[in-house]
Amino acid sequence: MLFCFLVFTTFVTISYQTSVLYFLDGEKDGLVNVVDDLVEKLENSDDALTPDNIYQYLGYQEPGVLDTLYDEDGHVIKSAEEVGIPVVGWRSFQIYDITGQMIFTTQTSSLPLANKKSTAPVIVTIGGKSGYIITREIKSKKTGKVVGYLQSFNNLGFYYNIRNKLLFILIALEIVAMFLANFIGYFVSNHFLKPLSKLHAAMRRVTHSPSSEFKKVEIHSGDEIEELADVFNKMMYKTHDYIEGQERFVSDVSHELRTPLAVLDGHVNLLLRWGKDDPEQLKESLEASRQEIKKMSSMIQDMLDITRLKQSDEFQTEETEVVGSVTDLMNNMEMIHQTCSFDFEANLEPHAKAQIYKNHYIQALTILIDNAIKYSGAEQSYVKVTLSEDDRNIITSVSDKGMGICEEDQAHVFERFFRADKARNREIGGTGLGLSIIANIAQIYHGSVSVKSKLGEGSTFTLVLPKAESLYNL
Repeated sequence: MLFCFLVFTTFVTISYQTSVLYFLDGEKDGLVNVVDDLVEKLENSDDALTPDNIYQYLGYQEPGVLDTLYDEDGHVIKSAEEVGIPVVGWRSFQIYDITGQMIFTTQTSSLPLANKKSTAPVIVTIGGKSGYIITREIKSKKTGKVVGYLQSFNNLGFYYNIRNKLLFILIALEIVAMFLANFIGYFVSNHFLKPLSKLHAAMRRVTHSPSSEFKKVEIHSGDEIEELADVFNKMMYKTHDYIEGQERFVSDVSHELRTPLAVLDGHVNLLLRWGKDDPEQLKESLEASRQEIKKMSSMIQDMLDITRLKQSDEFQTEETEVVGSVTDLMNNMEMIHQTCSFDFEANLEPHAKAQIYKNHYIQALTILIDNAIKYSGAEQSYVKVTLSEDDRNIITSVSDKGMGICEEDQAHVFERFFRADKARNREIGGTGLGLSIIANIAQIYHGSVSVKSKLGEGSTFTLVLPKAESLYNL
């Protein structure tokens, strides 16, 4: 604020000084021009200037038109308000003969000749009045002799009055401007600082407690600060997703690994006590331990996959040609699961693309097909993959004729570690994370996944993904 005050004061000072100098220069130049015009008229006289002939050279056509005055010594002085040229009321002109005796004046007061030589305008004080005074020596154009003298006094009282008013106005404007600047500055600073204070307070809360629940910073200033708050909110939501993902990963690992670790511990203790001497018991314990280790390894890999999916958005611009990808995957599945019957139906353009990284699409489809095979029952399994499209999405459906899922469990099948019909699932195996991985893939690529199922009739899982952006730019 002090800086603004200094800048405005400097501006006012420069404006005042510039105006004063401009006005003074204008007065001086105007006086010189008028005096030069009048001297040029008086130089037409061949004889010395007198009260009797002065009227001819001032632009008056006839004698007797000038008023007659007398000084204290009785000398005749001619007088008129003008001298035949446009002048202003605060300028006075006096004409003197070759002896320096006044013979003409535009004022009733007597003003002695200040100098018999031509001078430039200078500021003097006469009779308590300050102004420019200028003198000119008048020489005849024909004879070259001095025929008289001209003196003019330009009263600057009007100028000083204007100058004082200007100074008063500028000071008043400065005071008003400073009050206005303070008033506006208060609201402007409040407008900018209040949102910044909210943002700063939110940052301090995060600094003191990074893992606590994040509250969105609401700023509606309509400027860069609002944009900054939006970026901060997005950053914090993503950061909290990462933190929650890590915490959930640790929690899930500690919870889900407790059982297999307990099994391993039991078998190891059994072997340490007496099982190592029993070949059959040794083989059984080692095989059980190997199965538990494989289960833990698979579970950890699945959880890592979920964590990586949530923490990576580098593949969101990737595009995948779905028909070719599904065809290759189905060929591989037929080779691996020769007892399973596969059916593939594509109801879309051959080169249709989905907005998804190919490996993620294959991963999701592999999980769905594996689940369909696992839950198809002991008899020969059947899996059908259907591709279709609408205006904006690519739709992938995987159907089976297996045991199905009850309506109550369908709302939870995409949750971590959820296992429908747990007794049956223990026999089938798996970690309970596959469908959760698919749900995360769908979320990352702004799609969706759903299930329709009936007990004893089978299930259909549907993965909906946006069409590739390149398709909209054709």
